[in-house]
Amino acid sequence: MVQNVTFSNSILESLGVLSSFNISETIWEKYEMFAIAKIKESTIKLRGTQFYLKDLTHTQASKELLTIGPILQVLSKFKTIIEQIENREYKEFKMVALEFFNTVDFLVSNIQEIADIHSSYKLSENVLSIDWDKEEDEHWNNY
Repeated sequence: MVQNVTFSNSILESLGVLSSFNISETIWEKYEMFAIAKIKESTIKLRGTQFYLKDLTHTQASKELLTIGPILQVLSKFKTIIEQIENREYKEFKMVALEFFNTVDFLVSNIQEIADIHSSYKLSENVLSIDWDKEEDEHWNNY
């Protein structure tokens, strides 16, 4: 791969911000400005890494999944907590955080697809099955 892309760095940056999230009015305004900017930045970085996914090999994708696997469990807990917030004061933070979680989910599903060694076959399976059913190819059934 041309560049050493580690998706876990961008995820970990926001994980630090999300883990210090606390619903407390005394520090909320200062924290909100910092947290929202940091989460947006990580989301943009993760979206940018989508371009480099095409360069990942099966082995590299598998290693990335092993690296970010434990982080995903923690993010899942944060997502559950943040989804339940109903207070309008935290609306922007909630939207930005949920957008980050969706970006991570999309990234992980793409990496899982690359890690699956048979994914290229599965993608072409429909085209191949149509081609296999043609009459002019019936003679191959005799072998």
